[in-house]
Parts: sequence; structure tokens; C-alpha cells
Amino acid sequence: MTAFLIDEMFPLAAAVALRDVYGHDAVHVPEVCLRATDDAVVASSARTERRVLVTENVIDFSPERDVVLVFVLKKNLPAGGGQGPALARILDLWAQQHPNPYLGPHWPTT
Repeated sequence: MTAFLIDEMFPLAAAVALRDVYGHDAVHVPEVCLRATDDAVVASSARTERRVLVTENVIDFSPERDVVLVFVLKKNLPAGGGQGPALARILDLWAQQHPNPYLGPHWPTT
């Protein structure tokens, strides 16, 4: 089981599906009181809690090297209500393929 921190640009439904459908420990940034928080604080939280940080903000987070980052571009996900479940499927597959991910950036197949 992988622990995820889902950044706020993605829907809460992604974290819910990761928990309820796939059995991962997943939280959404607003669920842990990090809404509109500085990116460095979000990264620090993921690092401290040993969570994989899932975000679209490549420029803001790419300098981080001591946390596992999964970059997913929203343009590669279906629009509307399908975005959360699609992201959850992608992340579950990525977690299966990377049971012990290296620190730094990852780009799962979307």
C-alpha cells in the first residue's frame, strides 16, 4: 500500500477512490489543512509523512529531490467527474509498478 498526498488541483474524488477502491492511504491537500499553502510546506508535509506527492505543478515542485513526486497533467485526464477515478487508476497502477519508488520526479503513463 502506498501513501499519497494529492495536491489541490485534483478532485477529492481521486483520494477517495484511492482509499475506498484501491486500499491506499491517500489524503487530499484540503483534508489535511494545507489548502492554499506554500508549495514548500506541502512538500515538507509529504516528506515528513512519507507520502508520495501527486501534483501537476512541475515548475514549483521539480527542485524537490528528497520526496517522491508523481507529476500528472490534468490535460491527460478526462474532463469532469471522470477525472478523480481516472487519476486513482493511474496512481494505483503506478504504485504496483513502483513498490519502492526512488526520491524525485516520476511521470506515470496516463
